[in-house]
Amino acid sequence: MYPQLAIEAAAQSDVGQRRSHNEDSFAVLPCLGLFMVADGLGGHAAGEVASRMAIEVVKSCFEEAGDLEETWPYGAATPHDRDEVRLVMSVRRANRAIYEASQRQKETRGMATTFAGVLLAPGMAYIAHVGDTRVYRMRDGRLERLTRDHTLLEELLREGDRDSMLEAIEALNDRASAVTRALGCDENVEIESRVEATLPGDVFLVCSDGLWGPVPEKRIAGVLGAHRDLSLAASLLIDLANEHGGPDNVTCVLARLGGG
Repeated sequence: MYPQLAIEAAAQSDVGQRRSHNEDSFAVLPCLGLFMVADGLGGHAAGEVASRMAIEVVKSCFEEAGDLEETWPYGAATPHDRDEVRLVMSVRRANRAIYEASQRQKETRGMATTFAGVLLAPGMAYIAHVGDTRVYRMRDGRLERLTRDHTLLEELLREGDRDSMLEAIEALNDRASAVTRALGCDENVEIESRVEATLPGDVFLVCSDGLWGPVPEKRIAGVLGAHRDLSLAASLLIDLANEHGGPDNVTCVLARLGGG
């Protein structure tokens, strides 16, 4: 791993206004440059178990000495490639662990979770995600979403022409937000990854849909732009989600790159 980067970080999670328990899990690991959020799927058995397993398995992969056992199917020629490989393979291992655990125990049969993680290395950010947990970057006062939701709605937006898309969305109604992939649903899962060049001062936000669902992105950007204290910003984002009805568990993880 790289020498420790100068990273400020903060996180907060809340049950929200309409749920009885919190199925979100998260990790803030500046020493590893790793920041993650997992959201146990509502309506699935033991969602909180699945989300916790996702975080713990990925974390353990980065804490282990040496490389993961799996090999990257496309090859890994550079250190930057290997960083992306390590993140993606750790998420793949988490998927397998959750799936196998769900098959062994009746109480957890069908458990699943979304996941998003950011690995910060010198000059680069590596992102891996499954489902509708999101990663944003705040740079120079502009908030940019770096992930695409794996939902029926997003698939329609990417694939359909506008007229047929609007008809299909209307027909879907509430099902439009249903996730189309998650960790633990199947033995194998397609993990989407992305690599971004970083600049000093970049702020990365990893959050569950309990934040971005009820709170407009403009409001999220306003909080991040107005408050340099990340702990305060995280607290205010949670408050905003609850002020907008708190329809779901809400979790946000913030990480800012230092240097200059």
